[in-house]
Amino acid sequence: MSESSERVYIDSQGGVRAADESTIRRLAVVAGEYELIVEVPGLVLLAGSGDAKRRGSRVLMAGEIISRMTVMEVCNIIATTNWRGDLHVLGGGAHRILSFDQGALKHAFSNAPDDRLGEIIYRAGVVSRETLDAILSEQGTKSPRLGETLIQRGILEAPTLFQLLQRQAEHIFFSALVVSEGQYAFLAPTEDQTPPPHTLHVPVQTLLMEGVQRIDEMALFRDLIPSNELCPLKTEGAKPRELDETAQKVLELANGQRSILDLGMLLGLDEFATTKAVYHLRQQGLVSLQSSPTVDPERVRSLVGSFNEVLEDIFVAVATYGGIAQTRDALEAWIHGSGYAPFLGEGVDELGQIDPDVVIQAVQNIRYDQPLEALHQALHELAAFALFSAQACLPNDQKRALARDVNTRLKAIRLEPSST
Repeated sequence: MSESSERVYIDSQGGVRAADESTIRRLAVVAGEYELIVEVPGLVLLAGSGDAKRRGSRVLMAGEIISRMTVMEVCNIIATTNWRGDLHVLGGGAHRILSFDQGALKHAFSNAPDDRLGEIIYRAGVVSRETLDAILSEQGTKSPRLGETLIQRGILEAPTLFQLLQRQAEHIFFSALVVSEGQYAFLAPTEDQTPPPHTLHVPVQTLLMEGVQRIDEMALFRDLIPSNELCPLKTEGAKPRELDETAQKVLELANGQRSILDLGMLLGLDEFATTKAVYHLRQQGLVSLQSSPTVDPERVRSLVGSFNEVLEDIFVAVATYGGIAQTRDALEAWIHGSGYAPFLGEGVDELGQIDPDVVIQAVQNIRYDQPLEALHQALHELAAFALFSAQACLPNDQKRALARDVNTRLKAIRLEPSST
């Protein structure tokens, strides 16, 4: 059981006390009279009696999830017995509810952010993140459901929405299957239970077979693909062999800038299908994997541009006194000796400029906890050394004037906060 679980304390006199406000709110929803069914070390089971029993659901099964096989075995029992009811799966910080009847999944609910319909629609490539966020922000508590809103705005048609609702239910089902620690309870529904907003009919045995395959294959995929945030990059000159349509589409978009999750969104594929395609591409040596860009290239370009303006002014000042070659040589020697060459490249051009494209590539490939801050420091040191080197070529009055100007401008160069 999770260390962060909400707790109830039972004292030596049999009194019951909730540990915190969150637990109090949860228990308040089920206030009433209960019958003590089981009390063994580590487990207490209560069942409603009196008014609570009449309005509550009957617990058919309940227990602790101890491995990834637990939920799968429970679902198999429910499917083979054709039981009707709701399986509550609590684990991994989420509460998922799978509704079953006649051996089929009829509906699925989850409070996990990744399981929301909006996220499913976004990953399917139907709407952009900006459009989705705008629609959600416009919706109030009394607004239509997201699917209805998308239909009203002409973004979705009803058949497509139904397919996405089924995809969402399957996603929640597969997410519940891989919960390896937590609790479950299977409840028989009451006669007055509010029906779900929509129903499906997906055979559970079909889902279980696909679920087993996904669990086994994802474990295999992780040997070559440790994270779905990595970006596939097409290998130049490599020749593909017998690629299916999905893998071919992924290969065409593998530019090293899009993560596996991004590729799935662009192609309307779920995470499993996209990862599987990348795995087969990796097996054939058709793609390599690299970390996703952690810094906005335009922020890097802007920062380098600000320092380049200062460097150019320094070189213009020394040009009058024939000191460009001397200053340039000194800067290149400093870059290589300082350890900043991976950031700044081989050196500066005839105007003292650093190539921003070289810096952008370097920042994306070099792993730093704070890459922009490290670049900012490197460029500051470079400009300070450029000023120091230039002063050897200048008369005293020019030294003082250039120093005042450069130092004032360096103080003004600050890192702009990210807009994301």
